[in-house]
Amino acid sequence: MSLAIVTTTNEGNILAADSMETYRNSLGDTREGSQTRMKLFQLNKRVAAVACGLSFLENKNVQQHIKIFIRENNLEDMLVKDVVDKLYDYFYGVYSRYLNTTASRKVEDYQAQGYKKIKSTIDLECITLDFDDLTGKKGSQKFYQPIMEFLIAGHDPDGSNNVFKITIPDPKEKNGIVMKLNGDQCGATWIGQTDVLVRIIRGWSPEIKRSKVIQELPEHKKNELLKLIDDQEYLVNWGTMTLQDAIEFSDLAIKTTESIQKMTDGTWSLPGSSPGVGGPVDVAVITPEKGFVWVQRKNLHIGDNIVNLEETKNLS
Repeated sequence: MSLAIVTTTNEGNILAADSMETYRNSLGDTREGSQTRMKLFQLNKRVAAVACGLSFLENKNVQQHIKIFIRENNLEDMLVKDVVDKLYDYFYGVYSRYLNTTASRKVEDYQAQGYKKIKSTIDLECITLDFDDLTGKKGSQKFYQPIMEFLIAGHDPDGSNNVFKITIPDPKEKNGIVMKLNGDQCGATWIGQTDVLVRIIRGWSPEIKRSKVIQELPEHKKNELLKLIDDQEYLVNWGTMTLQDAIEFSDLAIKTTESIQKMTDGTWSLPGSSPGVGGPVDVAVITPEKGFVWVQRKNLHIGDNIVNLEETKNLS
């Protein structure tokens, strides 16, 4: 998984993301794939995105897809919301093809095992196979695929600020694209493995509100308890933060999550977890005056030799 954050102050946006990539092997175990995956991307001079979730589609990683997306679209003078709309359409198309390919492979696997009358259906990120098993009995199996999430932040040409969230494969009009902040609004928005950060800021775990004990309380008692829980959230003056404060908050949130994940293995109510946040923290700033500027970015290196491919000219 990942942890990516957009912290919005009245001076501009700070975007930050970790670098760990994980995957499930053939035994179903979660393994660390890399500590150097890029998850923060400049889209034009004033707009950038951070990404979490599924990182490989059609034999390309998200960074490669972002480069194709930029190359195929003239983004430079677009409003942020128009960039978001096109980004959603691009990755929704790629993700849909990924689901269809995965479903076809599942069908082929079941056919090879001798199952009959296999039919696949897709609902959001869930692939369902209906079939007749080896004894002729009807059966069904669901396969849930990783989703994709993006936070997009930036300024329109007139200087107005916008922060959007994309969730794929949610439909565009139903949670697929959500405006998180705009205009003079300040705050922090996060995606990925957010449980540690939520506990720190809000003072509680979201699972508490869904507990059977609370849900079965009389309505007035439940509302009173929920308000008491909500009141445990820390007061953070996002609007008065400096850009440096926002950088330190974002870095602290990601590094704290990494450290807690190393020392814990789930909770007593839900034991068992795998670290998904780690590696270098990439950080960028976007202001209406300067646009997008890297604050910290990992580069290719060996020993003391460092290469920034972004500053190296293409062959053609």
